[in-house]
Amino acid sequence: MYFYTQQKSLEQRLEKVSLSGEEENSIVAEKTIKTIRDKVLGLFKIGDVINTLINWNDEIDKDIKEAKKEFLLTVYFNKQDHIEERLNSLKKLLTSPTGNTLFNKILRILDNSTPDLELTQHLAKALEHIAETNFSSLFEDHKYALNQIEMLTPQALTILSDSRNWPTWRMQSFSSNGGRITSEWLSDFVNLYSAKKNITENSMKVKISHSMNDLIKNRYIEALHFTSGPPGENQVNFAKVELTQIGQIVMKYIV
Repeated sequence: MYFYTQQKSLEQRLEKVSLSGEEENSIVAEKTIKTIRDKVLGLFKIGDVINTLINWNDEIDKDIKEAKKEFLLTVYFNKQDHIEERLNSLKKLLTSPTGNTLFNKILRILDNSTPDLELTQHLAKALEHIAETNFSSLFEDHKYALNQIEMLTPQALTILSDSRNWPTWRMQSFSSNGGRITSEWLSDFVNLYSAKKNITENSMKVKISHSMNDLIKNRYIEALHFTSGPPGENQVNFAKVELTQIGQIVMKYIV
């Protein structure tokens, strides 16, 4: 709806781009009608159209950034039971040099993406966590965590935050090193996790697999094996996905 309204606004502005009578007469006096129609007049209008488009795009960008900020803070306050207490925490954050730097970092992450509900919710949770801590002494920790969050897609962050619902599964054969599974395990996890979430579309499974690959590649998660059953008697091998130390750091900011 916003873009539709702004599109109409742009159309109205473009309709106003025209040459004045004096400008047209001045050109006519020097050039032929064909030259005016094909070259000079066209070039003159194109310049005005370009300026109109640039100004319009700047306004759109500004409006979207403001809307993102408002939505971020709306989500932040909607999560809180004690609004006044949370508002005071936010005031302290914004009026502190280190706190303000962290808040602006969150806004930059928000600005560098298209409007996204998932990302906004994760960043609102990160804002809540940071505001409740001694952010001055923990500045480097918070900055590091935000840098990690910035590297991940909203979908990967959502899967990471849902770690308590990750399935375990039985492994028939596998390779491991120090308890960490080194053979292929992702397809088993994606099928089981999708079933648990009632996801049947292959396109969604592909996206889950892609997000999981991001988490694996950046070492936020790893697959481990464990055994179940009486010691020495028909023990069964199982696999589970667990957070690495880096994953555990990020988790504190998004859950």
